[in-house]
Amino acid sequence: MTTTRTRSDRRRLAVAAVIGHLVVIAGAALLREPTLWFAVGLMGPGLCLCVGTAAVLRKAVGRPGSAAKDLDERELLLRNRAHYAAFQGICVLMLVDLGYGLYAAGQPDSGSLLSAMTAALFVFGTSLPALWLAWRLPDDDPEDFEGVAPA
Repeated sequence: MTTTRTRSDRRRLAVAAVIGHLVVIAGAALLREPTLWFAVGLMGPGLCLCVGTAAVLRKAVGRPGSAAKDLDERELLLRNRAHYAAFQGICVLMLVDLGYGLYAAGQPDSGSLLSAMTAALFVFGTSLPALWLAWRLPDDDPEDFEGVAPA
């Protein structure tokens, strides 16, 4: 397995995760009778891509994604900034969901349309802290890993 210690590697993973999330959101938007199977076909691979890359990103961002008792002051500050930025992102996603809910209210099966979109946006929102950290963290110092066997 390749290491993800550089900013460019983490950013590539973050872009892949965002693409996966957008594919899932597009599938949720198309989840109605004429395009049902196409939407399900979009959502399956999109979900695998976004959840898989988000899991790798959580590992890649390292300690700032850990519990508070394991972090020093700098890492706590990074984690808190990531969660604050993610909170703002989730607020925007919920506004998008509200707008989609107003649109879906006039459609048949509005409950299933809205629940699919809410689930897609919720999954996107849960990965926002890891995406923020992956995009913002600098490269690790190579001296920190001297004498450590590669993973």
